[in-house]
Amino acid sequence: MYTAFVSASAVTDIYYIACRELRDKKLVMARIKLLLKTVDIAAVTGVEIRRAIDLSWADFEDCVQFTAGERLAVRYIITRDPGGFAGSGIPVLSPDQFLTMITVD
Repeated sequence: MYTAFVSASAVTDIYYIACRELRDKKLVMARIKLLLKTVDIAAVTGVEIRRAIDLSWADFEDCVQFTAGERLAVRYIITRDPGGFAGSGIPVLSPDQFLTMITVD
């Protein structure tokens, strides 16, 4: 059994991008509600932001995602941008790799 997380800041990013593309706030909110039935929300607090600043990664947003996952002791980071998490200390998988892994289990 896996618990999937998306950071709180990613939810607002999803909302913004989806509204820009779909131009239908009610539809976007309905889809976010569906998303939140399958994933939990990882908080992004001052602790994660300060740690991300101290780590000084090239991509600050990726680092914030990492620190949120680090605090939750996640087993994997699943991303389409594995290079952004090089050296994170948490194994990084593409969505396809993760789906293959859980299908085999």
